Amino acid sequence: MQRASLKGAKAKSVEEIAIVEDFKNIDKMTIRNCKKQGCKDEHGNCPIPSSDSLPVQCVGPWVEDKYFFLEKYLNASREARRMFADKNNAVFIDLFAGPGKCIIKNENREIDSGGIRAFKRDEAPFNEYFYFDISSINTRALEKRINSKLNCSVRCGDSNSLINELVETLSQKPYRYHFAFVDPFGPDGLKFETFRKLAKLNKMDILLHFPIGSIKRNLGAWLRSKSTILDDFLGTDKWRKRIEGLSTDKIFKVLIDVFTEQLKSIGYPEEGLRMASSDRDIYTGLPTVPVKNTKDVELYVLILASKHPLAQKIWNSVIKIDRKGQKGLF
Repeated sequence: MQRASLKGAKAKSVEEIAIVEDFKNIDKMTIRNCKKQGCKDEHGNCPIPSSDSLPVQCVGPWVEDKYFFLEKYLNASREARRMFADKNNAVFIDLFAGPGKCIIKNENREIDSGGIRAFKRDEAPFNEYFYFDISSINTRALEKRINSKLNCSVRCGDSNSLINELVETLSQKPYRYHFAFVDPFGPDGLKFETFRKLAKLNKMDILLHFPIGSIKRNLGAWLRSKSTILDDFLGTDKWRKRIEGLSTDKIFKVLIDVFTEQLKSIGYPEEGLRMASSDRDIYTGLPTVPVKNTKDVELYVLILASKHPLAQKIWNSVIKIDRKGQKGLF
């Protein structure tokens, strides 16, 4: 992997020069050392740029499970989406878009992010794309990778704030299908109020990365405090009394239940949340897909919330078989 340099900068655009500037102080490493402490920045990016000289997010191999189910759902739902896409009414939203490309730790293998995979769809593609990220480095890189297409909007800022303007804009045209990919690093980046705002839109599907691992690491401290990150993420503090005296495995079933109840309170119907059958129920309430690291430790679960029961039927079908072709227990 080559280092970024300023050679030929005169031929580059202002944005490209800015991105290269961000990387000009990289040391003379020519290979990645993902075991080294501090190998990624506060936004999860590797200090070494990708093969296209743009920022790249450093991830574990398990991220491919997440993208597998994202793509599988988008494929399975294409005919339902086509009714809207054919009328220029299908919208894709990515609240934590990142730079658009990832590097698998210790493999030097680059893959597209979820938002880029949605953008590159050929069958029943979306008509409009909205990408948010809090890092200007990431949004500049993403703009380069999508070549600033007219049907794409890339905004830098806090998604919890940017969502206000987006919902107002999308609400002006009610006959739309919306799909939101919500993939935060942890609960600290996402407030339940954002779900409440998205719920104002009709025909809304949300695929959420529910950060079990991050919650586990911080739960003890949050139980000793008031008005915590978890309160904001779930939109309520009711979880506190409900998990008293419970074992760890039961705690997270309760947290998912609380989240389910919150979704119902903002207009997501039972039919758009429930499982097709209970034999695959790991976390009660919502059909979830657990994503684990190489040590078989659960990092997060994927949850689909929809305004329409058809979406849940499709999701239940999609999650029966995992990326390796194994039948899941979920």
